Amino acid sequence: MGGKSYMRFSKLFKTAALSLAVSSGTALASEADIYSIHFSEDGKHLITGGAGGFTLAATEKHSGGIKVWNSETGTLVEALGQRSDLDQIFGDQYGRVGNRRWGISNFKDVVLTGTYPDGKVLLLPSSLGHMVGHQEIQMPDFIGGYMDFSGKQPARIELAGLSGEKGNCDPSSGYYDYVGPIVASDNGRYAAVIVNTCHATTRADDSQTGFEYRSDLHIMDLARFKVIQSVKHIDAGIYALGITDRGDRVAFVGRDQFAVIDMENGQRRVVESYPDSEFMIPRQFSTLQFSTDGSKLISLRNIYDIETGNEQTLKWAEGEAEKPRRISSVKIAPDLSFFAIVVPKRSMIVFGEDGLPHSYGKADKVMLLDTQTGKRTELEVTESMSEGKRCVTDISPDSERVAVGCKGGLLRVYDARSGELIWNKRNIGQKRDNGLMQVGYDRMDGLYTLLDAALLEPAL
Repeated sequence: MGGKSYMRFSKLFKTAALSLAVSSGTALASEADIYSIHFSEDGKHLITGGAGGFTLAATEKHSGGIKVWNSETGTLVEALGQRSDLDQIFGDQYGRVGNRRWGISNFKDVVLTGTYPDGKVLLLPSSLGHMVGHQEIQMPDFIGGYMDFSGKQPARIELAGLSGEKGNCDPSSGYYDYVGPIVASDNGRYAAVIVNTCHATTRADDSQTGFEYRSDLHIMDLARFKVIQSVKHIDAGIYALGITDRGDRVAFVGRDQFAVIDMENGQRRVVESYPDSEFMIPRQFSTLQFSTDGSKLISLRNIYDIETGNEQTLKWAEGEAEKPRRISSVKIAPDLSFFAIVVPKRSMIVFGEDGLPHSYGKADKVMLLDTQTGKRTELEVTESMSEGKRCVTDISPDSERVAVGCKGGLLRVYDARSGELIWNKRNIGQKRDNGLMQVGYDRMDGLYTLLDAALLEPAL
């Protein structure tokens, strides 16, 4: 396995950027926006994360950036998470590496371990770095934070062992050490964490300086917040990552290869190798997910049987059905029968002056794609307040329902087989004259007249 590459700065910077699963935008956040959505492990609740949580009214049951919904009825059960919680965990000096706006100011990185009300809410950014001054980014000593549903004081999730190997790249060059990707299992019990250190060497023959990222893998038990296994130098930069519900297998796409690691015995199954790849890889890896039993690995276009090595190319990848184009979110049903994908109606990816990829899109479409036939079912996400807004999805543990949440506050649950709408709610946030935010919730579909009149005054 190679890993060392003598290249121009711009190419290495772009490579690092892609491995971070970066998302960025220029629009201001709304108090109603939904950035993440998850079914609980038992399927009884939906947990959404958004931009709210600016209120100081800690006793308000239904205020906060994290919402708990009854998945059958759409009733808002509870809300938690204030901006002060984010500040306590991350502060201004920590943020998602590659994001244009430094710092973490919303609850888009929500993961649930366990079930409501006995589980914990985790905040696991896709990547994390420590800003020193205005230019230098250094490795943090933690990977995220957590809180329980009782309103317990939030705390960091520490990652031991980061004080070991350190990179030797000059921070002024723009090369830095960082943590990421960070990916939780579908059931929220385990996390795969990549720790990247940058190393510079000088060739003896021409004195040219080469840079490489050494990516170490850590498996964390999210119930105990303990690292239970580690693998050194699995690759030289990771684009995509996935972990099974049992935490016993990890899949990754790196600069060197696409592979699956059996954590119990260390066996590595190489699906593809990229010996001469500097930047692009031959297929699209927007996500890596495992089947519930961990026997199959699903990327966007293929289902790979880990035991036999056989790979099934999905119908839309073969050209037998209309292919999805640019995709911003992908989920696979636990029974592997369909994908739920989010496709910007019009989108393009461009590299900005900062060297990072940025997506520009309009009017997200949410589609269900049958893994066997390639049949496409488009869900009706067409309300005017959601038009042009980014959406996220999740699928219930029994593969029977699809949840969709969008910027603008749209929240819907659909029947996965027919695509018909089951219930529809809107996450509402209004700012009052004092700058505080409160969240209104409905007990009757579409009725918000019970809200205090002052709450409905125009935001300042």
